[in-house]
Order: sequence, then C-alpha cells, then structure tokens
Amino acid sequence: MDSISTEILIIVLVILFLLSAFFSGSETALMSINKYKMRHQAKLNNKGAKAAKKLLENPDKVIGVILLGNNLTNILITQIATLISLRLYGDIGLAIATGLLTIFILIFAELTPKTIGEMHSEKIAYSSSLLFKPMLIILYPLVFLINFIANSIIKFMGLKDNTSKSSLTSDELKTVLSESSIKFPKPHLKMLESIIDLEKATVEDIMIPRSDIYGIDIGDDIATVVNNFKSTPYTRIPVYEDNIENLLGLIHIKNIAPMLASNSIDETEIKKLIKKPYYIVSGTSLYRQLLNFQKEKRRIGFIVDEYGNIQGLVTLEDILEEIVGDFTSDPADSEEIIPTDNENIFIIDGGAHIREINQILSINLNAKSAKTINGFILEHIENLPRINDTINIQGHTFKIIENLDNAVKTVHLEINNEQ
Repeated sequence: MDSISTEILIIVLVILFLLSAFFSGSETALMSINKYKMRHQAKLNNKGAKAAKKLLENPDKVIGVILLGNNLTNILITQIATLISLRLYGDIGLAIATGLLTIFILIFAELTPKTIGEMHSEKIAYSSSLLFKPMLIILYPLVFLINFIANSIIKFMGLKDNTSKSSLTSDELKTVLSESSIKFPKPHLKMLESIIDLEKATVEDIMIPRSDIYGIDIGDDIATVVNNFKSTPYTRIPVYEDNIENLLGLIHIKNIAPMLASNSIDETEIKKLIKKPYYIVSGTSLYRQLLNFQKEKRRIGFIVDEYGNIQGLVTLEDILEEIVGDFTSDPADSEEIIPTDNENIFIIDGGAHIREINQILSINLNAKSAKTINGFILEHIENLPRINDTINIQGHTFKIIENLDNAVKTVHLEINNEQ
C-alpha cells in the first residue's frame, strides 16, 4: 500500500465505514422486521419482501453472509487506519488510531446504523435483501463452511433448535393484537380477542341450563298447548312429552301460525311440523360448535352428557354474542347482575354464568367444574348454605340472600379490588 496516497486511503477508509454501517444496519433491520407484515407484502409481489422472506427461511446463512462481510470490512478498516496513523504521526499514531478507531467503529459502524436499522427496519431490510441474495450465491461455499463449523459446535454442546418458538399461544396472540391496538379500533380489537377466546370456553359456559329451558309439553290438553304457543316469546320452541328428556324437537312459530290463526290444531298436526333436535356433546368448545352450527345449518342445539341426559341448550346467537357482545335481548330474561349504590357490591342471580360475571365485573372467579354462581358456591363449601350465610371465596365476599329448590337463588357479592 506504500504506493497509494494517504488521501486515497482516507477515501477508502470512509467507504469501508459506510460498508460496515450497511452490514450492521441491515442485520438489525432483518432481525427486527415485522414477519407478518413481510409475508403479507411478499404475497403482494413486493420484490424486497419476497427476497427478505426467502433469506429469513435460513437465518443462519444470511447472518453468516452479514458477519463475514462486516468482519472483513472491519479488519480492513483497522489495517488502513493503522497505516494512515503511522504515516501522519509515526509510532505514537498507533495509540491514537486504537482509541479513535474504537470510538468511530462503535458510533458510526455499530450503534448509529443499528439504531437506524431498528427505526426503519422494513425499508432497509427489503433493500438490503436484494443485495444479500446474490452475495449469498457468490460466497456460499465459504458461508457453508462457517455455518457447518458453528452448527457442529452447537450440536457438540447438546443444544437443540426450539422449533416451537415461532408459534404463538392464544394469550401471546392477544398480546400481539393489543400492542397493535393503535391500528385497530377498540370494538374490532375486542371482537378479535373474543374470537381467540372461543377455543378456551365450552358450550356449558354459555348454555341455558336444563331447568331454565322454555318448552311446550305436547302432552298437555290442546287448549293449554295452543295458549302456550300463542304466548311464547320465542320463534323456535322445544317440544317434548311429559318432560324435557322426552324431547321431540323444535318447531318454528311461523310454521304453526296458520293453524293457530284458524284454530284448527291438534297433536298430530303439531308433530308433523316438529324438526328433529340437534344434540351437542358436552365439553365442545365454542369455536368448534360455531363451525358445527355452520356445517349442520342449525341455530339451536341441546347439550347432552355422557349418559345422554340433556344438560342445557345453546344457540348460535349465544356464541355470536361472545364475539360481538349483546345484540339481542332474551324476552324471558331478568337482570342477572344488578349493581348497587356501592360500586363494589352487586346482587347476582344464582343462575348467572361465572364466565359472564368475570367479563362484566372484570374479576377472575376460578371454578373447577361449576358454570354458574350457584354451582361455584356449592363447589367450594360442599353444602347448601343457609340464608344470610357469609362466605369468603378467592378474596371476594358472598352473602346468601335467597335459596330455592336446594339451590342458591340470589347472592350478594362484594368484590375485593385490592387483589
């Protein structure tokens, strides 16, 4: 290099610093890029995104190219800076070069470009990927050798690749959505999170219990049956004989309306209009049941246990309301969660679902198998409480207000917000 002028060496040194900055910034950009957005852009035929996606399918190779280029560049920077220092300041220039070079490389070849790479990861990653692609082809033999040695050391140390690291749990996915909430309107974000939660909940969590199912007993006298049909608040009505276990099916009010209007109705004609019931296995997730309703073209299903006994009823609307919130009101429903003057005290119906209470009151009541507040209390005390009994469960205070038919009918709940 003695024949090369100092001015040219300085120009080369500047170019090498820029090259080192390029490698450092590109590495950070590629590693911090939003993978989901990159895949979407690749589907839209963005050349840079497609190149980045291809490179990141084998991250060890692209990192090998970047580190190889960066280290070679930094070695050249060290040699040329040392030569320039010797020419300008003699032997003392070595000490000056060492100090200044450390600072310059840290600031201009590492910290600054990596910060910029993080700030503009998408733009830099897409552009640099178009350059790294041919570099990888040219330097492949050397990169292959380096990666082979590195991977051999990793295997020798007994370390394994955690292939599950790229998959997200439902809670992690909700966190991703939450962190993107600036781009999602709150109602949309809530719906997306509710869809994710459908897999966690089962049909028992939202079912109408067997004791609360409104149905018509076709075994009653015809006048009573006709009167029940005329006064029903529902469009699809369960029909049974004697009790709900002898379920015949469902009948749509529009199909029987002409008979009701003409008063020409009898048991035989009613049975002709009944549609066979659709049964749901207990423990079915809400997500799976939503798909099942779609597949079977049904809107109402009866949940049965392992013995074939009916546990309750669930509707398509119930599942949809888990996603979008209440958009209909049940004509037969009364308020199950009644607030009081004290913001921490509520009057709760014993049949209210624990899942609904947790959602509305923002608490976390954990039950082993119970689905309602009545079952929750009985599960914990293993006995039927008496009126005015006060029970502390999971930090919250429950006071029994009313019992009915060996069950807790109404309870006074005081929430402990300090948990």
